Amino acid sequence: MDRTLHLLPLCGLLLSLSLPALAEPAVDCAALGEKASREAGDYRPPLEAKVIGTGRLHFHSAPHAACMDKKLFVIPGDGLTVYAATEDGWAQVMYIAKDGEDYSGWVEEQRLKLGGHYGGAQLPADASALIQRHEECQHFAGEEPYDAERRAELEKAVEESCTGVDRQLATLRQQYKDDPEVLQALAPLENLE
Repeated sequence: MDRTLHLLPLCGLLLSLSLPALAEPAVDCAALGEKASREAGDYRPPLEAKVIGTGRLHFHSAPHAACMDKKLFVIPGDGLTVYAATEDGWAQVMYIAKDGEDYSGWVEEQRLKLGGHYGGAQLPADASALIQRHEECQHFAGEEPYDAERRAELEKAVEESCTGVDRQLATLRQQYKDDPEVLQALAPLENLE
């Protein structure tokens, strides 16, 4: 009995030494990203997509949870260009910010509402402008301020991009009631005010 009690700490030590061997191996995000870019199914031409769901959708340098970029994200309502997708639910995308900077990476495809291929039917200018304004409104309304100055900037941006959107949406739906392509483009837009 005494001998068994003396061996217990030794057994515990030996068991703890084998735990790192059971851990998942480190992910080489650069190699995985290159491999996925070569093997993923391409969309030609690329697809339009909208971010759906709630909260931030982080970009990843490769299609793996361990490759997340904590500083780069989009929010619900943001528009993306989808270039490729993997069979396990990742999409290779690009986001163009308001300042013209573009950001590319991988995101979880389940958080995207895929639209048509670029180069499809062109919408009237007023409908396209409203859709863009609606996206901007949702983007600024969903962004979290990190200080008082940013809060003031966001409030101003929301005021400029959101005021009158609902009234304009109702007007365009009435104006284009006999145009199925325009109505389809306006259908996902919701009232914001």
